[in-house]
Amino acid sequence: MQLKDIKIHRFFFILLVGSVLISVGLILLDVFRGDANGIVGGYDVVSACFKFQVFALLVYAFVLGFKSKLKFIQNLSVSVFMVFITILLLELIAGFVLKRMAANSPKIEGPTHSMVMDDVLGYKPTPNESHTGVRTKDGQIIYKITYQTDANSLRITPVDSSKIRNRYAQFFGCSMTFGEGVQSNETLPYYFAKFDSTYKPYNFAYSGYGPHQMLARLQSNSVPGIVKEKGGIGFYIYIGDHVNRVIGTLTNYSYNGGNAPYYHKVGNELKHDGTFLSGRRLRSTIFNIMLKSNILKLFKIGYPFRIGEQDYALTADVMAESAREYKKQFGNDNYVIIYPTTNDSSLIIRLLKERGVKVIDYSKLFNPLDSKYAIPYDEHPTALANQILIKQLLKDIVKPGFMSK
Repeated sequence: MQLKDIKIHRFFFILLVGSVLISVGLILLDVFRGDANGIVGGYDVVSACFKFQVFALLVYAFVLGFKSKLKFIQNLSVSVFMVFITILLLELIAGFVLKRMAANSPKIEGPTHSMVMDDVLGYKPTPNESHTGVRTKDGQIIYKITYQTDANSLRITPVDSSKIRNRYAQFFGCSMTFGEGVQSNETLPYYFAKFDSTYKPYNFAYSGYGPHQMLARLQSNSVPGIVKEKGGIGFYIYIGDHVNRVIGTLTNYSYNGGNAPYYHKVGNELKHDGTFLSGRRLRSTIFNIMLKSNILKLFKIGYPFRIGEQDYALTADVMAESAREYKKQFGNDNYVIIYPTTNDSSLIIRLLKERGVKVIDYSKLFNPLDSKYAIPYDEHPTALANQILIKQLLKDIVKPGFMSK
């Protein structure tokens, strides 16, 4: 080995050891003199040092490759290094563009949520708590809601306690059903109990939930211990994004970090494999890397790149299994309500009906983008939208033969 080569090896060795010592020193400083969050002077020390060390190793590998006597190795090392530099430059440019776009766009913030991790659902509202969530546009309040949760982490729905309520109405779904953006006396479960005082409402929904949370909850056999009435009805409120949640797309992973029940097909069998985080460790690691990419953010590139019929079929399988579990535990039917949408819902409706699921199609009940029915700068329904849907639902379900009263 030539003296020049020894100096190159020594230089990179000292560089890497020095960066490790500096990062360790800054972390210890933050632990003993700071708040131990890994942020020193506004910088994420661990992330910054790791990126520097990876970059240094790549440069070292490039130098070794370039100095190789094999032409193939030289060409490969140069190609890899140039690809890396190109991606790095594009990331910097995309980051600059994103910052300019953010500066010229309304600043939408909130609402906050109070939640805890859960072995069955992935996460859930903090039990026995009153929480206020605020959504703002450029500092101006769009809405400010306060909701209370009970010991089972369900949003409390106020009801007229003077009425005899001997039947239950179970509502499953996402933030649309939970009531993001509306008060507790403006949600779907509230209006159902208001317009038919024989029912006691149960709000099993929460922000970011999907059909997989309903199935996991039912399979845990926890629901019968919560619902005390002997007869009633169940509803699942479906929106198109629930397909993304069931299959665990990159976009959905960015919201929940993979903390949601993971269902997939093994042959013809629907299998529950923990959470996406625990059941798909490699993909979760890749997703964590992809979510840091400015290029993917700028061009809104997700994964999978296309949602196919097999993804809708898996979603329908999960909802069909939920309907079977619900009927086994309660002896009556759970209906899937297709929430109003501007998209075509025919595929999911067909797949659900093929699996024997009872569907109520409200996809054209009203235009969910109309300002009367959608909260400004937010996709969630207004109190008026919730009233209209429940009035139509109660009108439909009392039809002879639709359901037993």
